[in-house]
Amino acid sequence: MKFKCPVSLNVLSPMSMHNREDFIDAVRTYCESLPEAMPEKWGWWEPLDKIFDPNEIDQLVPQQGKCETVYWRRHKSPKAEGSFSVRWHSKSPKVQDTHSNINLTLELGKVRQEALVSWLKTASVRARADLALVDVLSDEYRDFAIESASSQSGEWVHVVSHVLRHWLPDVFWGTVFGIPYVKLFGKDRLLNAPVAIAEEIGDDMVYIQLTDKISDALTAPEFVQDRRANLKAHLGVDAFYEHGRGYDRLQCGPRGDVFVVPDFKLLNDE
Repeated sequence: MKFKCPVSLNVLSPMSMHNREDFIDAVRTYCESLPEAMPEKWGWWEPLDKIFDPNEIDQLVPQQGKCETVYWRRHKSPKAEGSFSVRWHSKSPKVQDTHSNINLTLELGKVRQEALVSWLKTASVRARADLALVDVLSDEYRDFAIESASSQSGEWVHVVSHVLRHWLPDVFWGTVFGIPYVKLFGKDRLLNAPVAIAEEIGDDMVYIQLTDKISDALTAPEFVQDRRANLKAHLGVDAFYEHGRGYDRLQCGPRGDVFVVPDFKLLNDE
């Protein structure tokens, strides 16, 4: 689905989401927080031809009971699409399992910023997120987002576990730092960051917002970039990707030897 100016929201959880209760809770949290962007069609694969009914969320769980990744779309205004992605389990000892990943993309300005941020915080707390974000790509920022692997396509932001085990691509317009990053950066340092908002939203979970409005990413990209740079300098930990210091992570680069990365503790199914 094409968006004129996509806003990306991304929640990476150490929970696998294969568990029925956890998965249903994530979907229900979304529906209750953003009813104006309710899914219309969904499926476990293309084509997405199943009708979404918020009163029948159990239909998203396969009959065998173990949840699988669900993709969804909404064509009515506000146009939106997303997924509730369960953990990918690696069959190779050289490759680690992933976080589960809740994703949302919609058009800038079609849903209130306050509602999006509220859902991001709530979903992060409910899913015990290690990292979550909301951002929109400006033309000035797009090349770096692609290089740092926070955007594969150059259209929207999407961060995955395989990247985070090598480096943190950047701070985003809105970022939720969970337990691994609060331990890495320090809670007090995060809460005293030179940003528009820095608040604790859960136990060892801090929400950072660079500026007052997400549209600043487009209308004042230099100001937003200054905020990014100042925040990274304030945190003082060599965790963020830098141009010229990267390596080919897909070819098993020196994980953890170039940038400081946290030790993610993925949770077992309960």
